[in-house]
Amino acid sequence: MIKKIALGVLLFALPFLANAQDLKLGYINSQEVMMLMPEINDIEKQMADFNAQNTKYMQDMEAEIQTKMAKYESERENLSEAIRKVQEEDLQELYRRYQNAQQTLYAEMQTKQQKLLQPVQDKLKNAIDAVGKKNNFYFIFDLAQGGIVYKSDKATDVTALVKKELGII
Repeated sequence: MIKKIALGVLLFALPFLANAQDLKLGYINSQEVMMLMPEINDIEKQMADFNAQNTKYMQDMEAEIQTKMAKYESERENLSEAIRKVQEEDLQELYRRYQNAQQTLYAEMQTKQQKLLQPVQDKLKNAIDAVGKKNNFYFIFDLAQGGIVYKSDKATDVTALVKKELGII
């Protein structure tokens, strides 16, 4: 929401800034650039290995649940009520462990992916900042994120002016 408001304010101010001869705006598709960075191949391999290991673990748990469920189903008619109840509780606990493992592994995957991507994202951000400074851009917009990824020190924050215009300060 704040990005949309900032973008709206910027677009509102553009006609007034257009008279400035050195005003330069740029845009980038950060996703496209990031996917071309050599570090991404290694990250994808690490994530594939991580996911393969976890998939195997989850498949083993599924097989255990299916085996125990099949055994229970085949013996259920011959079991006493007490034993049936204990086995049903065991199956429910096994299924709860399976669901917890699924959630935990998903969270671990997200954390690992973010940890691996952070240095690449930082490298890309530094490159964008360097391009912005070297080429005197006022703003660089990111098509992938839908916001501003670089703002020059020369850019003017017009928030106070807009508030004054609206009579809210």
